[in-house]
Parts: sequence; C-alpha cells; structure tokens
Amino acid sequence: MVKKILSIALWVITAAALVVLFIFARENYLTQPVKDVSLDAATDTGFVRRSDLHFELKGICDTKVGTVNMVTIQDLLDTIPWIASNASFVDLDGVLHVNFKEYEPKFRVFGNKGKSVYVTENGMVIPTSRNYTPYVLVASGNFDIANDTVTYRLSDTLERDRNLLNALHWCKAIESNSFISNCVGQLYCNNKDEFELTVKGLNASVTVGDTCLAADKLKRLETFIKQRIDNPETYTFKNINLNYKNQIVCTKR
Repeated sequence: MVKKILSIALWVITAAALVVLFIFARENYLTQPVKDVSLDAATDTGFVRRSDLHFELKGICDTKVGTVNMVTIQDLLDTIPWIASNASFVDLDGVLHVNFKEYEPKFRVFGNKGKSVYVTENGMVIPTSRNYTPYVLVASGNFDIANDTVTYRLSDTLERDRNLLNALHWCKAIESNSFISNCVGQLYCNNKDEFELTVKGLNASVTVGDTCLAADKLKRLETFIKQRIDNPETYTFKNINLNYKNQIVCTKR
C-alpha cells in the first residue's frame, strides 16, 4: 500500500515538474526578442524583391516573440499583389520565418487603353512590376483592362474579361503543342474579337478565330509550316486563315 502511494506521489510530482518546466519554457520563449527574419519563397519568380520585403519586416526584430502579431504580418503580405499565399511563424530560436508563394504568369496582355497586366494559368490577373519582366507570350489588341494595379480572378460572368479568358485558352493550347510554342511570337485580338498569331518565319498574319477546335487549328498550322515554310510562294501570302474546318485559306498580297 505504501509503495502504491509513493508511486502515485512520484507521478504527481513528475507531472507537476513537467508543467512547471513547460510554463517556464513558454514564458522564456514568449519574452525572448525576435532575432532575425528568414524569407522562403516556394516559387521565386522575381516579382517580389527579397531586400524590400526583408526591410519591411526588419522592424519586428528586437520585439518580444509574444507581442508579434501574425495577423498584421499576413495583412502586410496580402497587400503585395504578386504573392499568391503566405504563412509565418517564429521558431524556438526566435527567428521569424515568412513563407510565401509568388504567382507565375502565363502571358502578358497589352490592352486597348494602354494598360498592361499578366495572367496566370489559373486565371488570376496580376499587375506588372518595375522590378521584374518575365519572358512570356505577349497578347495585344482588343482587351479591356479595367484595373492594372490589383490582383483579381477572371470570371465567366464578366463580359469585359471574355477576351482575356479566350487568350488564356489560346496560350494553353499553344503551350501544349511543342512545335507551335517555339514558332508563335505574339497573340493578337482584333476588333472582331478574332485571334491572330504572329509566327516566326512567316510574313503573313495567321488568323485562328475563336477558341473552338483550337488544338486542331494549331495542328493544321504545324502541318502547313512544315510543308510550306521553304516554298517561295509562302512569302507572297498576306494572311493564312485557319478559321474554317479542315481548311487553310491563304490570301496573297
């Protein structure tokens, strides 16, 4: 009976000691100063300058860990239009870790009012940056860009974004054809909302129209280039139209 009581007492004392140690360790952790800021980008495309972000967060150093407001840090990162997601924490050594992921643009659009934005594969519209210009496909022409300073998602319900959605569809179709992706230099949307391609090695514009049967149109263009690129007559064409089923209509100058 005595052994049982001693055993229970030992467990109680041990548990109490662990609680005290935990409280002490937690208090020590919360009262220690933040020593440094560590930035970790899952996709470091170049839009966000690490030096600028580090400078913004450096003011947190020397403040107590327990007083660091993670919501404030998240709000700061959310104001940066090129950051898709972020998460932050302070480790046991007092280092603030900021993890973030940048948007990866699929193509750049120059609108009909002089504004320019990037569009990602998932349909996010993000502003341009003076710090970084990625090498991506360029689209221009009849695009109504309402806002070039904020990040927003393209919506099928917004008629003004219809051409941006179609341009994204064309960019994905072009990228899926390895031969064509190496040939296309630019995507253009005319006043009839029809799309045209600028193709390396061709003096003619290439009309592909709407996004219907996009892969088939590009496959026909691939066949045409492979068979006709060295034919002198090809250089007399003003336009190559793929907007007809199973046909390629060429117009001479």
